[in-house]
Amino acid sequence: MKVFGERVKQELKMQNKKQVDLAKHLSIQKSTLSEWLNGNNEPPMKTIVDIALYLNVSTDYLLGLED
Repeated sequence: MKVFGERVKQELKMQNKKQVDLAKHLSIQKSTLSEWLNGNNEPPMKTIVDIALYLNVSTDYLLGLED
């Protein structure tokens, strides 16, 4: 899920939000989030939805299905 990680990182940067704040919002460790963003592991579908809501973008955008 290379596109997913790149898009989440891009949105965090554009919105001046930090990975640590997203991890806290999701109640996960920052290392877990880092694994997802670097494409070493995949988040559960519900978490993808939660991340999309947090960033105010669509899941399709995060997954690379739309621009």
